[in-house]
Amino acid sequence: MAKGQKDKQPPKVAEDEEPEESEPGLPADASSLVTRSEGTGAADAKDAEASSADESDDADEAEDEGAAAQLGTERYVLAGFFASGMLLAYLLGKFVHGVWATLANKDWFSRTLPALSAVGDDDKTTYGMIIGGVVALIVVLRSFRNAELRNWSDEVASELAKVKWPTKKEVTNATFVVIATTTVATLYLALLDRFWAFVTNIVYGDGS
Repeated sequence: MAKGQKDKQPPKVAEDEEPEESEPGLPADASSLVTRSEGTGAADAKDAEASSADESDDADEAEDEGAAAQLGTERYVLAGFFASGMLLAYLLGKFVHGVWATLANKDWFSRTLPALSAVGDDDKTTYGMIIGGVVALIVVLRSFRNAELRNWSDEVASELAKVKWPTKKEVTNATFVVIATTTVATLYLALLDRFWAFVTNIVYGDGS
């Protein structure tokens, strides 16, 4: 009997080993499943946030590229109007200065408007540039607001944006090719000219 009771005794748990704690009302396996599911849910949430962040970044990049492309076309238009305005202001300034200087030498202009006739040449240039700049600004603004002219300039700018300009490497290589070809052609023509000069001297010269 003692031996049988000794065999039926439950196994002892080691003192160093501590039993796994589980949530109240749930077995150990169920608590581990809950923990794993919570970890998986957190990982899925992080992945979803990362993917949404990537999508938002892609959308922002696409929007920036579209804005940059539109800005590039608009940049050509604005640059064209600005250059036209500067050129027009310069030409009008020179024209006003020339007309003013010519009229200042007339006697009737000196008698009629002596104050304008007495203005110095440098001041005439300054005032002419100011007048030309104001007139050019008005003309450019009115032209910029013109619907037909603006549509035409937008079409021209869009076509220019499609042009593929050569890179620095391509320009350098093409320049070297042109220089080498020109040098070879120059040497060839120079030698050919000397050769035919030698032949013609033999044929038409004294034979030496």
